[in-house]
Amino acid sequence: MNQRTLDEMAMGAYKAPTLWDQTGGPVSDAHPLTSHHAASKVRSGSQKAQILIAMHKVWPDRGFTGYELATRGLVVNGAGAPISPNQACTRLGELRDTGLVELQREFPGGPVIEAETTPGNTGQIHRLTARGVTATVALYASERPRVA
Repeated sequence: MNQRTLDEMAMGAYKAPTLWDQTGGPVSDAHPLTSHHAASKVRSGSQKAQILIAMHKVWPDRGFTGYELATRGLVVNGAGAPISPNQACTRLGELRDTGLVELQREFPGGPVIEAETTPGNTGQIHRLTARGVTATVALYASERPRVA
């Protein structure tokens, strides 16, 4: 290894990938090829990281529905525009599958708490798990400048 590479590594130029770096999202086989192409390009990790950070700010008192995350502009795409409620719900499902968020319940094992979304409709509230809190703290730490 040359000296420049060692210096860059010491300064944090080669950080390990984090949740921010993940790309790709799920898409049904019934969708056209253009949807599959678009799904492969979405910065899903960035959206998931934004969700975790938004949830951490209200944790442990409350959580969010996918609708709230999207309509409040808490999660944005690469162009800086809020993602759709459908995208937010997809990311929440992915985070739930990895154990970082869970459905908020009235009591352990009890009914899921819902909140009004659009008139006459409700959405399930998600909140961070203990593992989600740890992952969010790690996200914050990965973005801090390194001290030499």
